[in-house]
Amino acid sequence: MNKKSYIKLNNSDNYLSFGNLLRIIKENSNTTNTFWQSDLFSIIFNTDTVADSTVNNYCTGFRSINSKYKKYIQNIKTNYEKDKKSMKPLVSKIVSLISNTNKEELSIQEINENENLKIICEKLYSISKNDTNVSQSLSMKLFNYLENNDLYSFFIEVLFYTILEKKQPIFIEDDMNNLIEQNIYETNISFKNIKDYVNIQLNSGLWSIRGIYELAIKNNPFACFEMASMEYYGIISGYPRYNIAYNYFKTAASYNHPAANWAIGNLYYTGKIGNNSKKDLYLTLKYFNKARKLKFPYVYNSIGLIYLKGNIPHIRKSESNAIKYFQIAAEKGNVYAYNNLGKIYENKKNYKKAFENFIQSANMNESWACNRIGDYYRKGLYVKKDLKKSFEYFNKSSQAPNITLCDWSKYNLAIYFYKTGQEEINIPKDINKAIKLLDEIHKLNIKANEELIYIYYDLYKENSSKANKEKLDYYINEIENNKQYNSKLATKINTKLKQLKKNNTKIKIPK
Repeated sequence: MNKKSYIKLNNSDNYLSFGNLLRIIKENSNTTNTFWQSDLFSIIFNTDTVADSTVNNYCTGFRSINSKYKKYIQNIKTNYEKDKKSMKPLVSKIVSLISNTNKEELSIQEINENENLKIICEKLYSISKNDTNVSQSLSMKLFNYLENNDLYSFFIEVLFYTILEKKQPIFIEDDMNNLIEQNIYETNISFKNIKDYVNIQLNSGLWSIRGIYELAIKNNPFACFEMASMEYYGIISGYPRYNIAYNYFKTAASYNHPAANWAIGNLYYTGKIGNNSKKDLYLTLKYFNKARKLKFPYVYNSIGLIYLKGNIPHIRKSESNAIKYFQIAAEKGNVYAYNNLGKIYENKKNYKKAFENFIQSANMNESWACNRIGDYYRKGLYVKKDLKKSFEYFNKSSQAPNITLCDWSKYNLAIYFYKTGQEEINIPKDINKAIKLLDEIHKLNIKANEELIYIYYDLYKENSSKANKEKLDYYINEIENNKQYNSKLATKINTKLKQLKKNNTKIKIPK
């Protein structure tokens, strides 16, 4: 009989697994004990009979945690739910081990003040943000525990999750077959389609677009979807070609490709194909419903938007239905659903719930949500004002690819941090950085263009050089060509520039 192969479910540092829990504890402890891993295992499971090799297999993810150990942890979890202090002896032993002290039992306050444990919890939270299997509710629990410095509760929550809930190692052949069959069962996609596409991605290197195009000509659904996406975002020609994207999506959809069906519905719904006629809106629903039957998660967010806006005939506007569908999409990991839920609660001035949804999206690196969280920390909305965290989230948002970038993050960095400086978090004034950030978005963001006019207005007052004059004129011309430019904004800018006009007739005033 062939020896079975198992998948290591904590095979990287990005999984909140039992192995990574023990690894993080070990890396951030003061102990030098060579049998440390077994000691920790014995404390957690209250046993002295386990072999070092067995512990190693548990910790590296090659072996599923024994049902006897899981039952023991389930019992202590039941006791913990009745009495939160019941875990204090176990956590005390672990904290004493990592701190290399001999104190038998610590108070919860002493546990919460332990520096080693704080570092461990922060690193575990960082891992949890990258683990898509960590639920929204658990993620928010961990976030709140960390914010409130409740390290005791944080550690216990992670311990229970990694032992009782985290998926354990499974037989590789069975899992791979089940995974593929589950995802293509309702489709007309063949194993050959998958194999051909994967081969192109693995073997074509920098020239994979050519290979994908050749596969798309042969109607490979994955290649057609990829070509459609590139046409949609203008990657192929430098500008979006929605009609060509539609044709590629249509081919992929004919194989029941879930995302392609949703994408066609979205093209009709947003008016990028057709003209939002009743027929087009009917087609929107037709393709969205097909995507839903194929279990595509993004479609629940789109249905939520339909209920929120009430802009499709025969579907009554309903915020409660919108929330229901956004929640379904959010549970399936859709970042935009979290954003939409956050906006609803923000409009109701329920900043707590708004923040809780935005932070979920921000933890998945969504640019708009990162910018929003940055604003919450800058203004002190729901959370305590924290300019350091605000800067970190704005910076995180600004590093997103242009396709998904929220341009306001660059504006916020420029105006609130670099233009004036923030001494309390050691960010010096740097007008050149502010100008660079604003210039990168001035064609997209009229406020950025306006700020550049004011900056060069001040620079020209200080130094009436030809370079400053040319820059001022350039940004004035740019703002006049912006579709958002209006008489109200012109009046505002004129007021700002009139004083300079009196002293220098060469300065152009916007019309």
